[in-house]
Parts: sequence; structure tokens; C-alpha cells
Amino acid sequence: MIKFFRRIREKQLLEGRVSKYLLYAIGEIVLVVIGILLALQINNWNDLNKERQKERIYLESLESEFRTNLETLNQVIASCNKLDVQLGEILTFFDTQKSDTATPEFIALSLGKCLSYEVVYTPTTGVQKDLISSGNLKQIGNAHLRQQIASFETSLETIKKQESKSLDLKKDITKSINGIISMRSIFKLVGNPIPGNSKFEQLDIKPVFDNMALENNFILYQAITRTTGNVYYQSLKKDIETIMELITKELNSKGA
Repeated sequence: MIKFFRRIREKQLLEGRVSKYLLYAIGEIVLVVIGILLALQINNWNDLNKERQKERIYLESLESEFRTNLETLNQVIASCNKLDVQLGEILTFFDTQKSDTATPEFIALSLGKCLSYEVVYTPTTGVQKDLISSGNLKQIGNAHLRQQIASFETSLETIKKQESKSLDLKKDITKSINGIISMRSIFKLVGNPIPGNSKFEQLDIKPVFDNMALENNFILYQAITRTTGNVYYQSLKKDIETIMELITKELNSKGA
């Protein structure tokens, strides 16, 4: 096209038609400018498409990660509820009438179940941390979603502090029981005896529940367990569900 205009321009100059030459020269310049603008626009479209594809990959990765985290959290909440029930049963043994009617085997089994629970939430955060540390969180267009992802780590830190309180109480309870009755006796009562004999072995497990400090620790343990499950875990669950809803909306808005 440019060669075509050049030929016309040269012809006009030879024929002495300066005004027409200027017109064609201007037309040639306009075509060049239009071509440059179109090239820039196409380049911008390509860059925009690349950014959208990159954002979609991040969103899909986040969706998978948070779906897994929600499933894990639901399992932890279920375990927390079971521990709450088990602690309630343990507390009934501090009632003399209840402990007198329960067999040592049943009491030992209840203690074993209670102390075996390890209610700790450990989510997967690889995608989130990568986005934040690399600075690619800005690739997420939705500002509300970015804020939710950025604050998720803070929510996890709060959960860890609460779980730490629970684990500390569990350690205190275990130490108290260790000082009252032989663990060898408990293992034997639940049907998993330790080979050999010991002078500390005692099958009467009821003295465990003649200790006010131990009862107080069990009460606090149950209170913290309930608070962790009903308040902290439920709050975190809402945060995850909110993030997943935002991710789904973003993916749907961007199409295939």
C-alpha cells in the first residue's frame, strides 16, 4: 500500500501537481500512524490475554487449595466435637456415684480416648504464600479477594495461639495423671498391656478423680475445646467459604 502511494506521489511531482502530492503524502502518513496504532492495540490485547490467563491459573490453583483446606477443617471440627463429648464423659467420673458404677476398664478407655485426640488444623498454604512472596497477588483483579487471601495467614496465627492453649492443658492433664496412676495400668485396662511387671502397677484407676486441680484442668480443657470449635474454627470456615465464593464468581465472570 505504501509503495502504491509512493508511485502516485512521484507521478504527481513529475506532473507538477504539488497540492495532490501533499494530499497523498498526508494520506501515507495517516496510514503509517494507523498501522502503528493497530499494532500497539494488538500487542495490548495479547498482553491483556496473557495476564487474564495467568490470573485464571492462579484462581484455579487457589480454588483447589482452599477446597482441600475446607475439607480438612471440617474433619478437624468433627474431631473437636468428639473431643468435647469425650471430655464431658470424663468430667462425670469426678462424681463419686458415677465413678463407683463405672468399671475401671471403661474409665481407662475414656481417658485413653480423651488423651489420644490431637485437634490441630494444618492447612495447605503453598499457593497463597507463593502469590504473596512473589508479589503476584496483584494479578488477582478482585480487591476484596486479594484482601481476604492476604489476611488468611493472620487468621491461622490466631487459630494456632488458641490450639496452643488447648495443647498446654492437655500436657498438664497428662502430667497430673502420670503422678497419680501408672500408665502401665491404663494400657493393661484398655487391653494393650505392656510386657513385664512393675511395682507401680495399680488397677484401681478411681484415685485419678480425687484431685480437684485435675478436674479444673479438664473443665478448662473442655471450655477451650468448645471455644476453639464453635468460635475460632467456625469463623475460619466462614472466611474460607467467602474466599471460595469470590474465586468462583471471578472464574465465572472470565468464562472458559
